[in-house]
Amino acid sequence: MKKSIYFAALTLLCVGCATDNNSDILSDGTIHLEVSMPTRATATEFEVGDRLSLYAVEYDNQSVAPLQASGNFLNNEQFTFDGTQWNSTRPLYWSDKACDFYAIYPYQQPKSATADLFYITPDQNSAPADGSLSGYEASDLLWAKAENLSYTNGIVPLHFKHLMSRVVVKLVRGPKYEGELPDDIVVHLYNTVTTAQVDYNRGSLQRYSIGEKNTITMKQLAKDTYAAVVVPQHIERKTPLVEITMEGIAYLLNYSMTFLPGYEQTITVTLNTSPDQEKIEISIDGEVDNWD
Repeated sequence: MKKSIYFAALTLLCVGCATDNNSDILSDGTIHLEVSMPTRATATEFEVGDRLSLYAVEYDNQSVAPLQASGNFLNNEQFTFDGTQWNSTRPLYWSDKACDFYAIYPYQQPKSATADLFYITPDQNSAPADGSLSGYEASDLLWAKAENLSYTNGIVPLHFKHLMSRVVVKLVRGPKYEGELPDDIVVHLYNTVTTAQVDYNRGSLQRYSIGEKNTITMKQLAKDTYAAVVVPQHIERKTPLVEITMEGIAYLLNYSMTFLPGYEQTITVTLNTSPDQEKIEISIDGEVDNWD
């Protein structure tokens, strides 16, 4: 079994002030963010124009209420990354009470804090347009929480984690495969529910029980590598999971797989041909890793 390879990167983006202490940050009383992240679907760092949602819930003595869709100290405040720091759309000031902070990327407009619906983009090979995210990146839901912070902390440290799962399909030319891989390869992921029910209090989600199954067009990362962000769920082997189309011929793969939140699963597909056969022989192998 071949070990899958992935990139794990933590990028620290210090926001609001370049200082060795909190004195300058504290001087104006506004909220600043320090953001670290796992490897995103498309990159290892945030990009100019990326937006996130920020919430804050106040403590009452030693207790704190759960996050609500509205009625919190801060409600879905939008921060935008300018390449160096995260900027809020309006000045945001610390409460005189300690707060728990919640952040969501990409920027959302949740209707519920505990049972919100999030939709995976079926065409994840679509390119970004008009300032929007690509279908692949828009499907990658990240969540962070920072607890019991007050004005004297100076900044809000947010370490994001993946709530979704990711699957990677690697195409390998076997010893009997003739020639190079064609340029017209398209890879689809079948029979996955593309709607998740999200609990932003806990930072967790699950497959929406009455969500429809859809076909996902996987993002082409390289000529031999394709990936998709997937709602965590189990797929039985009796149903087709992967379709590889090349040179006008489609190859269906039945494969049992459990997609776990925060994990990346790699399917290695070895292609072989022989001179007297038109059929491509396919063998598959799988590996699971943390999607860090």
